[in-house]
Amino acid sequence: MALTGLKDELSEQSADAILRPFEDAAGVSSWAHSSVADNLQAGIVFGRNETLLAPKGYMTRAEVATMMQRLLQKSGLI
Repeated sequence: MALTGLKDELSEQSADAILRPFEDAAGVSSWAHSSVADNLQAGIVFGRNETLLAPKGYMTRAEVATMMQRLLQKSGLI
């Protein structure tokens, strides 16, 4: 997100406020906390549902491809 400039367009909300609705937010590693919040705020990821992120869960290739497509679209690169 820093390379594409999308991070600069995000509002200055705290990571804790963004992650608060998710019951399993405590499972997000401390080094990834702000990046997960940035991706949620940018609309690149949404979680498994409204209250579950599944930070230790597996992702399919299709999910990764969708995330990459959203990143490129929201950054105005495609």
